[in-house]
Amino acid sequence: MNTPARIFAMLVWLGGLAVAGSIILTITASRVGEHKSSTYGNAYVQFQNSWGGEIGIIPPEFSLQRTYTETQFNSVSEQYEDVVKTEQIALVPKSVKIDSNVNYGEQERDFLVFNAFQAQNTDTYVIVNKTNYSGELLVKLTKPENANLMYDYTIALPSQGNHIVRPEMGKAIVLMPKMSVGEDVEITITYATKGMDVFKYNLSAYQNNVIESLQAQIKLNTNEFEIYRFGLPHDTETTSSGATIQFNVDDFSTTQDLGITFMSKQRYLDQIQSLMNYSPVSLILFLVVIFFFSQIYAIKFNAFHYLFIAMIDVFYYLFVAYLVRYFNIIPTFGISIALTAVMFLVYCPNVLGWRFASRVAGVYLFLLTVIFSLIFLMPIFRGLMFVILIFLIFISIMIFVSRSDISKWPIMNKN
Repeated sequence: MNTPARIFAMLVWLGGLAVAGSIILTITASRVGEHKSSTYGNAYVQFQNSWGGEIGIIPPEFSLQRTYTETQFNSVSEQYEDVVKTEQIALVPKSVKIDSNVNYGEQERDFLVFNAFQAQNTDTYVIVNKTNYSGELLVKLTKPENANLMYDYTIALPSQGNHIVRPEMGKAIVLMPKMSVGEDVEITITYATKGMDVFKYNLSAYQNNVIESLQAQIKLNTNEFEIYRFGLPHDTETTSSGATIQFNVDDFSTTQDLGITFMSKQRYLDQIQSLMNYSPVSLILFLVVIFFFSQIYAIKFNAFHYLFIAMIDVFYYLFVAYLVRYFNIIPTFGISIALTAVMFLVYCPNVLGWRFASRVAGVYLFLLTVIFSLIFLMPIFRGLMFVILIFLIFISIMIFVSRSDISKWPIMNKN
């Protein structure tokens, strides 16, 4: 086989390996995360349907319903008649006070761990009748987002002798038969629910109104949490057994929701999915590196060995993609690196020689797996660091190729 044919055959072989490996990695990337078709995603959906999902408390809607008489002309009887009509006028709370106790406790399903919690809540609203009418005070309750269970649900009016009202979801119910003009009423709503990952109060429901006062307190039995939206003013007190978060805002209108998220064992899934989307780049570069440096250093081996060399890189990313569902991020990378190192050590030194394997193949494999992965776990500068890594790898190849005599490369010679 002449030189052009050998080069073409090698390019086809390496290209085929790169395409096949990229297909495997792309399919794996599509199964990372909360997709129902994946092992983790199926367990996630089942747990969510049983326990509850990301909880979003929807504020109650208060309104004043007045009944009045209006004189209208009846075209049939050709005379004026009195017609009784009703009108509902929305009432915005003067103040909102939220008191939540969130008990975090991991729950396990199918060997997977989920960030479950139970929340007991007491929400207090002060409603003032600023209209020019008196009438019935109504409230409409909406089931929290993704909540499968609500219990210990009560509505009390302390100013009305602690009168208890039976709550009904999705339907306006009467809290007071008559609310006078200018009268203010304190309403206390208590309830408990279960969920996972996120617990928040949908303050954004008041984005078109100005609330005079918000006081919110969330007590937790863990320190492993984050503020759902850090833009809202808050103070956090932490102890060895938990934390207390205080939110105090006056005369506010916001599009942000108030709440917390838990540091999840699956919180890196988005980064891992992004890593897997770019993992074919790692495979292609690793094959390019092995090809060029094996030619530069005149390392002769059968082209079939490229298959197993490529699989070392592929298996590293497969390990990461599937182990992250069962372990935290550090054990995931530790196990993946260890298993990849075993594959590398039992194969590459025998094919490439210890000197080339340790000084070239091993170094670039480390850069294109471990360092490549760490870039996608960084909170910022991912794109910049990715470009820098690719740049450095290409620069190193260019330097060695420029100093090499291409005519002496093994692929350029018959023997």
